[in-house]
Amino acid sequence: MKKIIPILLLLLTFVNVNAQEKCLLEQAPVQDLVQDYANILSDAEEQTLRQQLLAFNDTVSNQILIVTVTNLCNYDKAEFTYTLGENWGVGQDGKDNGIVIMVKPKEIDGRGEVFIAPGYGLEGVLPDAIAKRIVEREMIPYFKQQDYYEGIASATSTIMSITSGEFTAEEYSKTKLSDLLPFLGVIF
Repeated sequence: MKKIIPILLLLLTFVNVNAQEKCLLEQAPVQDLVQDYANILSDAEEQTLRQQLLAFNDTVSNQILIVTVTNLCNYDKAEFTYTLGENWGVGQDGKDNGIVIMVKPKEIDGRGEVFIAPGYGLEGVLPDAIAKRIVEREMIPYFKQQDYYEGIASATSTIMSITSGEFTAEEYSKTKLSDLLPFLGVIF
């Protein structure tokens, strides 16, 4: 009997830990466009983003999901983000016009991860290289200051502008580079 109790306690602990670590990819899809599992946004910030995303979805029909996570379930950031978008059905059926913005804060385990995954229907409008630039230019500078909301809001605004046709991905790339040229001239 004395040997069974420690074994049972160990088994219960293992089951409890596994239940807490259930992978987000295994959960049922959600209908909310802002999912802050890492608790890095205030209620007001979530609501502001949610209203912008709903208005964008209603106007343009492209859908953006913002999700913050505490772990990537042993996937790399790209595979996790694309899989989440597919499993949760982000975008319209048959159009693949969804975009997932995934943020895993550095404060969780010392390794932050950010990825923007456009659906196949938007890859021509928002290529992977431009999505990466948006992360580097619009998000990371704010994240370094631990201002997650501003980084997410800035990226979301840029993505909305590109995918709604306000300007192209190429124009975004050139505009942001040209903004730096006068500054670089002063340095030289």
